[in-house]
Amino acid sequence: MWQAQWQHVSALWTQVQWPNWLAIAGTSSAISAIVVLAMQGLKERITARRERRDAALEVAISLEGYARVCRAMMHRAEWARDETTRSGNREAAGSAMLPAFVYPEKVQWRRLSHRVVSDLRDFPARIHAGREDLTSFSAFRDPVAFCDEVSFESAKAARDALTLARETRKKHGCVPWRPGAKDADLSRELLMLITRAEEKREMQRTSVAVFTGESATLFGSEPGNPRIA
Repeated sequence: MWQAQWQHVSALWTQVQWPNWLAIAGTSSAISAIVVLAMQGLKERITARRERRDAALEVAISLEGYARVCRAMMHRAEWARDETTRSGNREAAGSAMLPAFVYPEKVQWRRLSHRVVSDLRDFPARIHAGREDLTSFSAFRDPVAFCDEVSFESAKAARDALTLARETRKKHGCVPWRPGAKDADLSRELLMLITRAEEKREMQRTSVAVFTGESATLFGSEPGNPRIA
């Protein structure tokens, strides 16, 4: 009986069209390989997108935190200015300085857009240059003017930090920043301080120009007038 069954199976194997069967098997294997590769590629893209958002979010959070520190320094500089004016104690101005800034060491820069990274990398260098300028400024100007300058530079640094954070979040698909009640008016507060400081500087420049013109007229330094010996 088993011999008859074996002969039947052998006949079936003989009747199979091997080239067509191999073609079907090969096509199925190729399709399976393509599907597997596509799924792996999709998974890698999803992972890369998530890591890019995480890196961008880490950078944005550090910039937003720096803006808060600058806002605190603005108030510190205002206090130091008032204290110096009230008591004449020049040491109070020593506590005012534009805060330093560095990014977290764990930021994966390779995940971020090259253009965004270029702007982000330049920010700490600009802050460092601003601190160096303020250090030189403090050696030649009175403490009141120095405190005003620290407050102004801190406001500008905070404004630029928030702008970079907002652009980084938007560029890499992060959720927008949702400040709490304490920071709800931060951008408006910075804008108001910067506007007031710029108006004050413009008034001072105008006053200096008027004074210079009046002095030149008084001492006969206008063209065509003899200079008083």
